[in-house]
Amino acid sequence: MNSLNTGDIIFSFISIFGLLFYIVPIIFIIWFAITTTKQLKMQTKLLEEIKENLNQ
Repeated sequence: MNSLNTGDIIFSFISIFGLLFYIVPIIFIIWFAITTTKQLKMQTKLLEEIKENLNQ
């Protein structure tokens, strides 16, 4: 006979789903922050180049 019954397996899946429910948004927020920072740096660099070209 199995040492695990159906209730234990379902509880394990619910626990894993619960962890993913908290981990995935954190990963998304970190990814969004990094992507936004990169885009803002590129935009700042472009604006500085435009400013230099206008000053010449």
